[in-house]
Amino acid sequence: MAERPNISGIILYDKEPGITSFSSLGKIKKVLGTKKLGHTGTLDSFAQGLLVVCVGSLTRLAGLITAFDKEYEALIVFGEETDTLDPTGQVVKTAPLPTLDALKESLNKFTGKLMQRPPEFSAIKIGGKRASDLTREGKAAVIPERPIEVYQNELLDAQTKDGLVQSARVRFLVSKGTYIRCLARDIALDLNSAAHLKELKRTRVGSFLLKDAANKDTISGQSLAPMTPQIASLCGMKSAFIKEGSEGDFYNGRPLRDRLFCKPLEEGASAVFDTQNNFMGAISKSQGFAKYEYVVPKSGGQK
Repeated sequence: MAERPNISGIILYDKEPGITSFSSLGKIKKVLGTKKLGHTGTLDSFAQGLLVVCVGSLTRLAGLITAFDKEYEALIVFGEETDTLDPTGQVVKTAPLPTLDALKESLNKFTGKLMQRPPEFSAIKIGGKRASDLTREGKAAVIPERPIEVYQNELLDAQTKDGLVQSARVRFLVSKGTYIRCLARDIALDLNSAAHLKELKRTRVGSFLLKDAANKDTISGQSLAPMTPQIASLCGMKSAFIKEGSEGDFYNGRPLRDRLFCKPLEEGASAVFDTQNNFMGAISKSQGFAKYEYVVPKSGGQK
């Protein structure tokens, strides 16, 4: 398939379990006929759910979207901890099962601002090398704790036997950089138990929802959403509209004065459109000073 260099937009994709996030992009590349795309937050191979994929010039927004809060549904299995903290690993610890009341009490503790130690099997780099690679080589992968925030958690369901919890399905709403595998580990530790994730599904990234995503069987060129004021809002950006006749000033990099726009620029990041809602690029304004982030030429390419 010929490369389509001018294509750009955002695709919501429902990643299936069992493959990497990177491998998931292969289907999208084939459907769209472009290699220029990137996802905004890795899902582990065993996990499934929402990948927000930026295409073409919108790859410049990847860092912005990656920073959004995320929502997950996790199936936590108690009694065994694996080295990877997920079903792909080897059991390294066993412990008694917790009671349902104790689990509910523990979940209440795991909300708000917390410190979390990331997993040794992760892509975090230590001295330029992935922690997971160091661990597989039998070397110490010492990763310092980092701040996270759990905005909400909710016990959706629990499988019990003789009054003890074998597994629990929990919804988590968390900040960027939170490892749900580690929340399961730490909740179990608080319960004097052990645990690992059996399933993990990401259901939301910022305002983007899994229910709106295409999967490997339904994805098509129509799945690509071009940048619009509505999409800009979902990306956490404002919209700024260039006055008719002033488009050339923007494309030529003239100073971003309020006189070029239909109304004064607001502080923060803004997507720029002409009066016909054609996406022209992105700018930002801080402390009264506006600057270009990037410009999308009329051809749709990237400057």
